Parts: sequence; structure tokens; C-alpha cells
Amino acid sequence: MVEVSSIPVYLVDDDDAVRGAIRYMLEGYDFYIQDFESGERFLNEAPLDEPGCLILDHRMPGINGQQVHERLNALKSCLKVIFLTSHADLPMAVKAFRDGACDFHQKPVNAADLVPSIEKAQNKSRLHHTRNRLRERFKTMTEREAKVFKAVIQGQMNKQIAHELCLSTRTVEVHRAKMMERLGAKSMTDLANIAEALKD
Repeated sequence: MVEVSSIPVYLVDDDDAVRGAIRYMLEGYDFYIQDFESGERFLNEAPLDEPGCLILDHRMPGINGQQVHERLNALKSCLKVIFLTSHADLPMAVKAFRDGACDFHQKPVNAADLVPSIEKAQNKSRLHHTRNRLRERFKTMTEREAKVFKAVIQGQMNKQIAHELCLSTRTVEVHRAKMMERLGAKSMTDLANIAEALKD
């Protein structure tokens, strides 16, 4: 699992002074910061399929913040967005939250407000990334392994599963072992956590 402390913070703002000030402020909290002067450069250079927190200026030349956010959503990126703007209004903020933004701050922003937003975004991004990986692993299971998974998380024993699926107990044991291996689970606790992550 990705450690939250290792999740990068991306900063996209066309104002050099703003980027410099925010970068200086956040580096004092040991965040790993990477900044971009445009939405285009960010979309072309940042790893959009990896966990991360994105602090995003709303109004920029070229691709604006809302368009960057829409592109991330279209790609099903696990990056989580915090909007930062000098020109906030209620409809803008409402749309940002409806589109999945973690937070919305008006410039100038202080560390007391921004740092908790970043930590929340990092945690949400890590969870999103973990769920994506688990879903990909789940897709590699056979239909029978998926049925065994469902039965196991419902608390059924191997003999009950064997009876329900018209299999031998040994065959269920084999499917169960393969299912655990595919999901990277080593215990029932791991399986329960995976089931919780996948239930959406």
C-alpha cells in the first residue's frame, strides 16, 4: 500500500509568485511539491494514474482549472483536486464539489487551512488508487473464484461452499487459495478489508 507521506503534491498556477509562495510554505511541512505553470504542461508531464494531490488554480490561460479537472475525471484518475482561486463564487464552488473536488480555497490561503485539505486529498487519493488496483486484480479471477470469494466473505465454510457450488471440498480449497493469491490477501482480515474496498 502507498504511504500517505510519499504521495506528491502537484501545484498548477500560471502566477510564478503564487507558486513560489505556496511551494515555500508547504515544503516547511515536508510535502513533496512539483509545480507547473499551465494545465497543459501538468496533463502532459504528471503521472495521472498514480496517487497525488493537485492544488489547481481555477482561472488560467489555455486549459483552465475546471477543464483540467474534467480531463482527470474522464481518465478516471485517482488524483484528488483542491481548487485555489482569486475569483471564487458559489456556483463555481458547487460545480467543483459536484465534480469531485476535495476542497475549494480562495487566495491568499494559509497553511492552517491548506495543510488539512492536502492530507485529506492524499488519503482519498491513496484509497482510490488502492481500490483501482483491487478492481483490476478482481477482474483476473475466474467466475468460480469470484463465487468462492463472495461465499467466503459471507462467512461460509469450505464444506458449505462446496455443497452450494456442487464441488468437492478440495476443489473449493484450491479456488480459495488462488482467489487469495490474486487479491494479495493473506488472512480473513485482509479479505474483509478488500471486500469493504470493493463494495462500491
